[in-house]
Parts: sequence; structure tokens; C-alpha cells
Amino acid sequence: MLVQSSKQQYNQRDSEALLRTPLEKPKRRADRFLNRLVIWLLAGIVALAALCRSPEPAWAKPFKSQRTEVQLISEVKTIQPGKPFWVGLQFKTRPGWHTYWRNPGDSGSPTQVNWTLPSGFKAGDLVYPYPEQMPIGPLMNFGYKSESLLLTEIKPPANLPNQSVMLQAKASWLVCEVECVPEEATFALTLPVTPKPPTVDSTWANAFAKTRQALPQPSPWKVTFQQEQNNLLLRVDAPKLQGGRIEQVSFFPYQDGVITNASVQTVGFDDKGLTLRVARGYQTTLDKVEGVLVLREKLDSQTNTQAFSIAAQAAEAPVANSPASTPATVQSSLWHTLLLALLGGLLLNLMPCVFPVLSLKALGIAQKAQQSPQQARMHGVAFTAGVLMSFAAVVGVLLILRGLGQQIGWGFQLQSPAFVLVMAYVLFAVGLNLSGVFVVGASIMGLGQGLASKSGYVGEFFTGVLATVMATPCTAPFMATAVSVALTQPAPVAIAIFLTLGFGLALPYLIISFTPALRRYLPKPRAWMETFEQLLAFPIYGAVAWLLWVLTLQTGTDGLAVALAGLLLIAFAGWLYQKTQMTRQLWRRVCLVGSLSTIVLALTLTPLLGNSPAPSSQAINSQTTNPSKAQGLAWQPYTPERLEALRQSGQPVFVNFSAAWCVSCLVNERVALNQPEVIAAFQQKKVELVKADWTNRDTAITKALSKFGRSGVPLYVLYPRGLDRGEPVILPQVLAPAIVQDALKQVSS
Repeated sequence: MLVQSSKQQYNQRDSEALLRTPLEKPKRRADRFLNRLVIWLLAGIVALAALCRSPEPAWAKPFKSQRTEVQLISEVKTIQPGKPFWVGLQFKTRPGWHTYWRNPGDSGSPTQVNWTLPSGFKAGDLVYPYPEQMPIGPLMNFGYKSESLLLTEIKPPANLPNQSVMLQAKASWLVCEVECVPEEATFALTLPVTPKPPTVDSTWANAFAKTRQALPQPSPWKVTFQQEQNNLLLRVDAPKLQGGRIEQVSFFPYQDGVITNASVQTVGFDDKGLTLRVARGYQTTLDKVEGVLVLREKLDSQTNTQAFSIAAQAAEAPVANSPASTPATVQSSLWHTLLLALLGGLLLNLMPCVFPVLSLKALGIAQKAQQSPQQARMHGVAFTAGVLMSFAAVVGVLLILRGLGQQIGWGFQLQSPAFVLVMAYVLFAVGLNLSGVFVVGASIMGLGQGLASKSGYVGEFFTGVLATVMATPCTAPFMATAVSVALTQPAPVAIAIFLTLGFGLALPYLIISFTPALRRYLPKPRAWMETFEQLLAFPIYGAVAWLLWVLTLQTGTDGLAVALAGLLLIAFAGWLYQKTQMTRQLWRRVCLVGSLSTIVLALTLTPLLGNSPAPSSQAINSQTTNPSKAQGLAWQPYTPERLEALRQSGQPVFVNFSAAWCVSCLVNERVALNQPEVIAAFQQKKVELVKADWTNRDTAITKALSKFGRSGVPLYVLYPRGLDRGEPVILPQVLAPAIVQDALKQVSS
């Protein structure tokens, strides 16, 4: 019964399923179709919405280092044909690090950006927000800490297809803390093109708005300037400015040398406006003063800062009611310059020009090991006196020539062939003396009682004079600014600066003389020093050979013949004097007169140099550079017209201000400029090489040096491509291949 019942139930369910299947299958298929249709419709709606939505820009990948994070950003999401838009290079620096304004101040380098844009696009210049002052020791730099945004306006053409375009920018910048690190990166920013007006990107809206508030606006007031002897006065005709509400006024010049960057800026108010007084820079003549004037004003409980771009013209009448120059302002500027002079004098001991005289200084230092404290101090004072009196003589001649309207500079005396010849005579005589050909008075070794003799002090004094003369062809770091300032200041200030420079040169020697603890480490003078003394004559002979080479470049082979004849007479005079020292007194006197007459005869040969034809500047350039075919360097002679023509042609230009008598210049050319990697970098960037040879006097070169605040060589200036691509880059006075290569990276290919 149970089995039968189960079969009946199974047959009943099966029959019901058979009856139900033909009706439900079409319904299920319809449901599945409707579901798929809904899904397709939703997907279509989403796709259509995506197509109708504005395309998003592809942002440039940020550059990140241990010091900075830099990114290229755009103010808009899309581009409209013919509608200018703004992009920006955003910097974020770590605490303690900073980047630089367009005029970096006393050191540093501005940011450089080279654009690669689609056809028809044009990029404007970098637009900088106003900077802040950043004192670094005695120097003052202008730049940005923490975060900054440098803007550039991009102008697209009017006929653009509706597609994406790519903007490429190669940027290089300098970031500094205590040390400075050059960085560079290439950025690519892709932006879609649509016919609709561009929409602002909310991601960067605040950054652009904040930067625009810090951009200098054209000054609504008339601004004039007046040059005093030591100061620059800026007069702003703004009667509505209230002095009680202005907390600070700062001026940032666009060009270097307009003001002394680290000097105190003093402001005064009257019923017609304000007058800002700041110490003048190295530029002697100013046709127009351009820069940014930053006013910090107190409004209720807040402080508002505004920046104005000014282009001040010279005042027709003296500025009235100007603030008096405070003693602190003048004193601060003077102490700053004196500190630079002292540092420059110290570093001058390390310059190649002083190397020949270092042999004499080394001999004197070795002698001090056996001297009494009083003798050592007196010798140090004698050497310092020789240096200081020589520097006083140099600055005296410079001031006299400046008063006569002459264009002069540091090392000017070596532009005179007669002076070069006399220097060769003197050094040759010193070398013969060290070699033992003749001895005047007590032995130079000064052992025993001879150390206290008068001739020892005279020898130290003469060594100081010689060190000064040999130092004049060189310019040490920090020294260029000090000498340039001195040549524009009144006589007392100029003398103080030059004497401080000389004191820095003599200071190491003076410290050893007055410090018994240091003298304990000096070697004891014994018989070996006689050989040491003779050995030290050879650097002096090397200096003589160098001076003869300089003389040949100045006067040709005829001048060389005159010099060789004079050296022969000097050698004969020394031999004749020493040969008769052991004879009778009568013969000694006769031979002494003969020796002096021979020296006078040698000196009378110097006027013959004026009849020697001087080689052309092209010939000097070819001899001083001496490039081989493998090196491929080809220096063009400098003229202001040639430099202007090369810059107008759009080529980058590297100008080498040099001289044959400048040992630092020759060393830089040998160890840096003539290296294969540097030559390859010059060729890759297609840089035009120009040499401003100052071996002989050249007024045009002297004026060019003064424009950069220099009064001597070496000076290395790299002009970027074209006349409107930023300020020239000034390289350090001591070069290395890496320094030149880093500077060339700023040149667009």
C-alpha cells in the first residue's frame, strides 16, 4: 500500500511539472532579457555621462629629493583655443632650506625654466612673488623658504583641434641651507582642449590665489631716486601713506650692485610720502632703478603686506626731508666690507700668484724656530709693515689715477711692460741671492747673531713688499667685492679697506710670530737649511720665466731680447759684487760701483720696450689659450659690439675675462676650461666662447668689469640664449670642471 501510494504521489508531481513547463519557460526568458536590457541601459547612461563630462588633465609627476618637492601645476583643467592660461612651478622645501628670487642677492642662483611647447604656443617669463630677506653671515640673499609658486602665462593659438596637448618644462634651481645643491628636473603636463571656456581646477585654486596676492603690482605712485656719495635715496610720492601704520619698508632691486644688500634700509615719512635710504652698491652710474618695494602695514589687529614694482627715474632736484643717514647704517656697511677684505686677504695666501713668494715666507717661518720671542715678533711686525705699506702705495696710486679720470683696476701695474721687466729683474736677483751667487750683508739664513741684525728686519720688510706685488695679479674669493667697493668710496674708506686686505694677507705669518706654542712645531735650523735655501730659489726662477712670457705677449720677441740682456747684466753685477768681497777695500768699492753701474744699465733698457711692437689681441688669445686640435676651443676676441651681436643672434655666450699675468686665470683654464668634459659641454650647448684679454690695458674691458662690480680678473660670465632669457650667470673665481658643467646646464639646448 505504501509503495503504491508513493508511486501515485510521484506520478502526480511529474504530471504537474509537465503541465507547468510549457507556460513558465517563456516568462523566465523574458525576465532575463529585461534584466539585461536594464543593465545595458544603465551602462550606456554611465558611458554617455563619461563622454559628456569634461576631460581631466594628466598632471606632471613631482620631483622629490631630500631637500625639495617640485611640481608643475595648471590653474585650469582644460584649454580653450586662443585663451591664455597660467601654470606654475611649485616648490616645497624642507625646514632650513630655501630657493632664490630673480635677483638672488649676494650669493645663490635664480630658477631657470626652458619650455618645449606645441606649435603656436608661447610661454611668458617667470613671474616671481615678492621675496624675503635671508641674512647669511655678513651676506644678504633674497628668496623663499617653505613653499613658493613661480608663475608662467601660456598663450595657445586660436586654431586648436579638440584633443590633448603636452607642455614640457626643463627646470633647474639651487636649493641651499649651509651648503648649496643644484637640482634639475623635466616636467610634462597634458591638458585637454575644448571649445568651452576653461574651468578653474579647485585642487590648485588656493595656491594660485595666494601667489597672486604676493605678486608685485605696478606702483600707483611716482617714484624717483637720487645718488649720494655713499647712499641711494628712493622717494615715493604717496601723501596718503601714514607713517604710524607702516611697520617696515624693504626694497629688492632687480639687478645686483644697485644697493649693498646687507645694509640697513632706513625709511622716513613726511606729508608728501616716504623716503627710503640704503647704502649704494658697486654700480657707479644708474640711469634707472627697478625693483620691488614691499610695504608692511598694520591694520587694526592684522598686518597687511603689499608689494609694488617700481621703475624710478633720477630726481630732477635733491630729495627734500630725507631721513638722515644713521651712523649704524654706514658703520654696518663699512664693517661688512672690511670683513670681506679680511677674508679675501687670508685666502689670497692660497692663490697661485703668491706661490713664488711662499718660498721666502717658508724660509722665514723656519728661521723663527731659533729666534727669541722678541725677535720673532719684530720679524712678524716687519713683514706686516712691508705688506701694509705696499698696499697703501697701491691704493694711493689707484686713487690718484681715479682722480685723473683713468679707468683702472686691481693688478693694473702688470699691464705696464716696464713694470713687468723690473719685477723680473728683482725676482731674478732674489733667486741669485738664494742660490748663493752673492750675499748682501748678513747671511739670509741669519743663524746665530745674524738673526738680530738690521738686515734681517729689512729682509722681512722686503719680503712683505714682494708678497704684495706678487699678489696683485690674483683675485681671491670675497676680495672682488671689497676692492670694487673701495674704488668707489672716499679716500679714507678706500685706504681702510685696502689696509684690511693687506692685514689679512700678513695675518697667518703674524700669528706664528706672536705665538710661541706654534713656533715649537717648526723645524730647527741646521746645516740642511742651506740646501733648503738654495732649493727655494727655483720657484723664484719659475716666476721670472712666467714674467718673461707675459712680457713677450705684451711686447713681442723684441721685448724678450731686451729682458734677456737685462737679466744677463743683473747676473754679471751679482757675480762681480760677490767676487771681490774677499779682496782689498779699494777693489771692493770699485767693483761695488761697477755692479751698481751694471744694474743702472739694465734699468736703462726698459725704455726700449716702448719701441717693441705689441702683438694683437688675437695673437695673445691664441698664445694664452693654446688649444690643441683635439681640444677644439676657439676663443673670439672680446669687443662690446661682438658680444652684443652674438647675444642678438640667440646663441649662449661664455666670456672669459683673463690676462696673461693672472696666474689664477691660467690655472682655471688648465684645470677646468680645457678639460675634455667641459669642452664637450660647450660644444653640446653650442656656446660661443669669447675671451676678454686684459694683458694690455683695454678701456672697454675695464668698463665691462666694472659693470659686474669687479676691478680685476678672473671673471667668468655665462650669458643665456638670447637677450630676453634672464640675467647673466657669474661663475666663481676658482673653477672646477663640475662648476662649469653645472652652469652650462642652465642653457637651453
